[in-house]
Amino acid sequence: MKRDLKLERFLRHPPERVWRALTDPQALASWYMDNTFRAEVGHRFQFRTDPGPGFDGLLVGEVLAVEPPRRLVYSFRGGFMKHETTVTWTLLPQDGGTLLRLEHTGFTGLTDAAVSLILGYGWNKFLKNLPVCLDEIARQSLNA
Repeated sequence: MKRDLKLERFLRHPPERVWRALTDPQALASWYMDNTFRAEVGHRFQFRTDPGPGFDGLLVGEVLAVEPPRRLVYSFRGGFMKHETTVTWTLLPQDGGTLLRLEHTGFTGLTDAAVSLILGYGWNKFLKNLPVCLDEIARQSLNA
């Protein structure tokens, strides 16, 4: 069984600002999770959140591709995930803003399919927080 996640959001911010929200560790922490992220191919990182039953709160990955401000790819694994998965962010300029595509692939088997359901809920929740981060980055740019 295979179940990949594909989500899209239109954001009223330019790709460069969205890129910053996806790659700057401090900005990333404000809408997603505390992290040790760096947008450098080969960099191994952690996302950290509150632990839960059967989950130590750590998600780990490695940056696989960096094409600013258009595409970011990293591996992703943690919790109940049996296999390493891949997260791909694609940023497309559109109508004065950015069409953001998130593809989270590599879920195989029943356990991973179940995990993908949980992660789909999580990604949707986190993506709702992203516009607040983008608005803050825009405010900082105006005050700089």
